[in-house]
Amino acid sequence: MAAIQIAPELQPALDRLQGKTLDEKLARLVGNELRRYLEEVEREALEFEIKYGVDYEQFATKLERGELGNPFVYEREQDAMRWESLVAEKKLWLEQLRKVESLTK
Repeated sequence: MAAIQIAPELQPALDRLQGKTLDEKLARLVGNELRRYLEEVEREALEFEIKYGVDYEQFATKLERGELGNPFVYEREQDAMRWESLVAEKKLWLEQLRKVESLTK
């Protein structure tokens, strides 16, 4: 593992953080940031759920069947691509969070 140098100005704040080791403290900080990313993704996905009245899987199925009209209408196509990327992003952040949280237990 690479050695890191901590700025002296950060040390008092780090000392107050929960965790016995620097790794635990950093894992908690990173975990909190990953949770924030997840909240942002979930909030944005919720806007699509409200807009279309279904979750992503139902939306994708209805879109494919043509139940939502022309799937190539610009706004609908953009929503579909963004929503799909949010689903993938959520999966990524959850995987990262699980790894990081395993360091704090």
